[in-house]
Amino acid sequence: MAQPWSWKVCVFIVGVAVSVDVLLVQSPLVGLGIVVGMLAAWGQFWSQSRSLAVVIFACGLLSYSPFETGALSRLYPGDVAIGIFLMVWLVRERPWSLRRLFQPALINGPLLGMAIVIPLSMVWSRLFPDPSVAYSFPHSDVSWSTTQISQLGLLAATICMPFAVAAAVKSWKDVEAVVITTGIVVALGTLLTTAALIFGFGGSFTILGATRAYWEQPWNSSMPLSALLLPFLYSGVLFGRRSLSRYRVVCVLFALCLLGVVLTFSRESWLLALFGLLCVSGLRLGRRIVAPIALVTVALLLLTASVPGAITLVTRFYNPDEVYGLDRIYFYVTGLQLFMTHPFLGVGAGNYQFFDRIYAEVSAGGIAHNQFITVAAEIGVPGLVVLLWFFVALLRIPRKFKLQEGWGGDPHYWVKAAGSVFVLAWIAECFFREAFFVSAAAGGGTKAITSDIFAWILLGILFSVCKLNQAAPGTQT
Repeated sequence: MAQPWSWKVCVFIVGVAVSVDVLLVQSPLVGLGIVVGMLAAWGQFWSQSRSLAVVIFACGLLSYSPFETGALSRLYPGDVAIGIFLMVWLVRERPWSLRRLFQPALINGPLLGMAIVIPLSMVWSRLFPDPSVAYSFPHSDVSWSTTQISQLGLLAATICMPFAVAAAVKSWKDVEAVVITTGIVVALGTLLTTAALIFGFGGSFTILGATRAYWEQPWNSSMPLSALLLPFLYSGVLFGRRSLSRYRVVCVLFALCLLGVVLTFSRESWLLALFGLLCVSGLRLGRRIVAPIALVTVALLLLTASVPGAITLVTRFYNPDEVYGLDRIYFYVTGLQLFMTHPFLGVGAGNYQFFDRIYAEVSAGGIAHNQFITVAAEIGVPGLVVLLWFFVALLRIPRKFKLQEGWGGDPHYWVKAAGSVFVLAWIAECFFREAFFVSAAAGGGTKAITSDIFAWILLGILFSVCKLNQAAPGTQT
């Protein structure tokens, strides 16, 4: 005989039903959105894999806050999904043990260092504030306290995410599923961007005569992700024909992802994508013909440069009338000024935005749009030391994949090769944006995490690969 539901469950169901009925009558669209959101949140408690899928979709395609003002205007569906995913991870891993939670211990040292220096810089800025800075905005409810609370939340989410992903991925099929799920998000973003270009919606910035159709749209986060995901899909196409159960799906997603990179109209995305494609191709062709590939590449570049109009096209990328982003040079100058005036522990993590209005002489950007300069400005010399330590720890991860043994006899070589290239591309991305550690000074505060979290999810895939390599052969299914 089935056990009757407890009164708490009944009260919860009745409350939800009444709330949904009222919302559907008063505001149908908002009510429908809340219903879908509640179902998604409920589904996150079913399993860690479903919870991760909700995070990927919410962060990639729902980068939009339904609230226009107040504190909730800085809360995005992706933030809620990340919070639930991490909460599910903590509940399932009870009883808690730091050594058990943060496995594998590949980058624990630099992560611990960042977990120390970021709060320390925030405390230091409280104890020794800059008298020339107001630490507030005259026409905004952003305060010093809310900024620091947001910064701590961003730090906790980024540190915990790769370990939670590694705990959710139990098998090699799960690895494939996460990559495909992320690819589907990029593919949907690409299709939406294509439709926006055709029908004229979804963009306001024009680059070289074309509209950047995804800018400030709900699917905004899915497009920059394409450059980091491309090595995984391309590697799957080259090396995964016999091992991937959904090989044809991966091929289709690779084509759409490649189109998505083109539609970003972003020099950063194009360079990172080209770098990833060349590195994966080099692994496929082998070490013996790396030198000829380099010669052919140089020859093609010289041939392309000799084509009439090629140099003119390149120079257009640096014409302020046709592109934007060249004002970042002023952002860099501002960040370096902050570092030189506050070298010890910086201006405090998340506080860049308050100083930006005072120190910027020509243009204020809120952040430096460069991971090195932002860390230097906000956390000082200790932050730079820990960041470089983090790079060294990341570069050691591919050594565990043993790529030199070749790909012929390893059915999982595709993800190992992709992971090795991803690490290099992720580090290179730091020259263009805050790719590793999100600052609360970024526009929207918590919004930045909805796009940067994907790199940490992919890092979690590398963690899971290391764990599966150490598992018994019989469990690698």
